[in-house]
Amino acid sequence: MLLGSNRSPSVSLASLLNHHNTANLQVDRNSLTGQATDLLREQIIGGRIPPGTKLIEREVAELLGISRMPAREALMNLEREGLVVAKNSGRYVIQPTQTDIEHLYQVRLLLECLAVELAASHATPEFCRALQANLQQMRDAIARNDRAAYVRSDLEAHQLIWAQAGNPHLQKMLHSITGPIFLFIATHTEFQTDWTETLQLHEELADAICAGNPKQAAQSMREQLENSLQLSLRVFRNPS
Repeated sequence: MLLGSNRSPSVSLASLLNHHNTANLQVDRNSLTGQATDLLREQIIGGRIPPGTKLIEREVAELLGISRMPAREALMNLEREGLVVAKNSGRYVIQPTQTDIEHLYQVRLLLECLAVELAASHATPEFCRALQANLQQMRDAIARNDRAAYVRSDLEAHQLIWAQAGNPHLQKMLHSITGPIFLFIATHTEFQTDWTETLQLHEELADAICAGNPKQAAQSMREQLENSLQLSLRVFRNPS
């Protein structure tokens, strides 16, 4: 799959993140590559390192307080996950095109409907409590009009479901597919005008899963993803 090739102006990572607490980006040297990958993924999907940003290995290493080898490995991990694209001039955060988004949703629809069916088949009280707590975080984010927090909680809700599905291969594929999608959503929240509608879709999905109804859970997920796709396509229909 070819991802968009437009670039944003050359800006250092430190300047992009200067409004955030970069002390939290320092990693534990006992697990450098994994932690560096997780931290960079969070910053990218959260939209704090925007699409088109050039990721220079030296800058990444300096920002995270690690050597260049784990920084390079972290960037390679993100490339495999679809969040970073390698070009002759270096590595860049992806800029998904309309075709990319449509193709990603096609695959996501198949995989995530399977995931919710599996999760509904063996939902536990502990899992349902965690899912409800996550939904409350989404409600709180709406009340604060905190779009970034809502998107983070949205992703966390889906990740809870993938884990409950109990299939690590499915979980890995969903991580790869949805990373670019959530990056896109996080950087275009202005096209989401009714957050309560998407929250209601999440609540209906949670109810179906925790009721142990795989068929209804899959239907709820299908409706949620179709709604999300249409919202995403508004970006291309109404370019700024």
